[in-house]
Amino acid sequence: MADTHTPEPNRRGGRLILLTALVAGVAAAGITALLVNIFERQQEARNPFFRVVEITDESDDPAVWGRNFPFQYDQYRKTVDQVRTRYGGSEAMLRTPTEADPRSIVAQSRLEEDPRLRTMWAGYAFSKDFREERGHAYMLEDQTFTERQDFVKQPGACLNCHASTYVAMMRAGNGDLQAGFEKINQMPFFEARKGVEHPVSCIDCHDPQDMQLRITRPAFMAGIRAVKAAEGVENFDVNRDATRQEMRAYVCGQCHVEYYFAGPEKRLTFPWADRAPQCDRNDDRAQFGPSVRGGAAGETERTERRRRGPQAPGRFGGGQGLGLSVIRSSGSWKVCAAGCAAAWGSDRDSRHTRQRSVTDIARV
Repeated sequence: MADTHTPEPNRRGGRLILLTALVAGVAAAGITALLVNIFERQQEARNPFFRVVEITDESDDPAVWGRNFPFQYDQYRKTVDQVRTRYGGSEAMLRTPTEADPRSIVAQSRLEEDPRLRTMWAGYAFSKDFREERGHAYMLEDQTFTERQDFVKQPGACLNCHASTYVAMMRAGNGDLQAGFEKINQMPFFEARKGVEHPVSCIDCHDPQDMQLRITRPAFMAGIRAVKAAEGVENFDVNRDATRQEMRAYVCGQCHVEYYFAGPEKRLTFPWADRAPQCDRNDDRAQFGPSVRGGAAGETERTERRRRGPQAPGRFGGGQGLGLSVIRSSGSWKVCAAGCAAAWGSDRDSRHTRQRSVTDIARV
């Protein structure tokens, strides 16, 4: 009878080969899974959000951005709500639409709340129409239909802070943002108005490729460059050199500032080159020229100017804005605004007299 018994060494060798193959297969599968995971993460890094639609550098309609960012767009749309809060806002006031002004809801007139403002601002456009705050959704239509348009022929420069102007400036300048800015500034308001469609939009503060914060207003670029130069930082490029924390404030500071229109070209200008020791310093400088005198004489001059209250039109380039200062407070720089037509000397509540720190610039 033949012997069918398999030698023990052969059996152990087969098990070793099988085990080696199994380990190799598991290792290969693990390495493959790791490589696939790395590849997927690399692709995710290239697309940090789910793209429903393609957004380009000409996409100024917030509704298009909203298809990729529905939650943020929903928050944006809530700016149509008119509710008074501790931070401002106003109640909705019904009005009868007209052919000249189709709005059916407006904010309450501050001139009706305090008729003294008409006297204080006599000869100044705000003596004709000055209302409580409303949300960003209304910023373009309220500027378009304000009665101030009948009082003074406003320039296109007003649109810098009342519309989504980035795309309009790029088109006007044939791809040159600065050239477009200069061109739109000096246009009559309603001519420039034809080139914009939306109030402030996502593209005004975000790069459409990676959603990083960015500055799109040349007036701010020039203003903050002057501030940094005074600190010893030359050739400051805000989109290249600013920290993320700074950018979170700067994007709002592009518009929530005081300003003036320089020269016949109506160039929107933020007077930040000469940092002032207090928030109202720029309002104390005639024609935004050299600083007022220092010492006791300068203080007497400043006191007298405050006593006189708001100045006649033309002091600030045709009555087109008041002032803004960059001050140091508690170890940081603050950009301070007195409000677009601050009622100095008024005994009304703080809504008429407050000075706002609109940008808290963290030191780098």
